Amino acid sequence: MRALRAAAAQLVGMFVTDWRQTVVILLILAGGWALAAATRSPLAGGVMLLLLGAQLVYFTIAEARRRGRA
Repeated sequence: MRALRAAAAQLVGMFVTDWRQTVVILLILAGGWALAAATRSPLAGGVMLLLLGAQLVYFTIAEARRRGRA
């Protein structure tokens, strides 16, 4: 039971403690959806995936640097 609570706390912590990353993800998804609706191009999905991957790398590196300083 302790392991489940710890896992749930980690999962909630990923979304609640880092509001900036959550907002960036939502903006990328909304922008990709708007681009796909406006252009009706499958390229919009690829651009959205590329941007999501880039933000994941950026925030991972930023978190590693922050923990390295602490």
